[in-house]
Amino acid sequence: MLTCKKITSTESTLFQRLDALYSTAFPWHEQREMHAKQQAIASPHYALEGWFEEDLFVGLSGCWTFDDYVYVEHLAIDGALRSQGYGKIILGHILARSPMTILEIDPLTTDIAEKRLRFYESMGFFANPWPHTHPAYHPGVAGHALIVLSYPKPIDALHYERFNADLCHRVMAL
Repeated sequence: MLTCKKITSTESTLFQRLDALYSTAFPWHEQREMHAKQQAIASPHYALEGWFEEDLFVGLSGCWTFDDYVYVEHLAIDGALRSQGYGKIILGHILARSPMTILEIDPLTTDIAEKRLRFYESMGFFANPWPHTHPAYHPGVAGHALIVLSYPKPIDALHYERFNADLCHRVMAL
């Protein structure tokens, strides 16, 4: 049975394990610097969780909870365990927590990006038409274009604007 453990400090040994996966699973321009990781973990809206099958570390999720939706900022499965269904199981747990879930994926310029979209669509996500640029994680680096996905239905322009405001002024303000 899959379980999760919330990480409450960058000093914990579990954080080190999650951070090692984080640093290999995401490109540098999509990674928080250490001070921003510490601030995120301290936020009451944020949950960094390690996912385990008994004692086996499976993956991580970093999610922000707002009034009527959850934003999945990061989700990664250990490289040795990918394509074994863990992503679906973890995402299923996350989807059960909120009536609406929002996340972002890379533009469809590679086979991997298209495979990622198919995965999320198979989980019930919808690609939204709103042009979207994720703010930069590092000073002096430009934001990057992403596609906004939502579950269980597409979001309207008002909900997109609220998500983008939360992203810019709460998630990335750290």
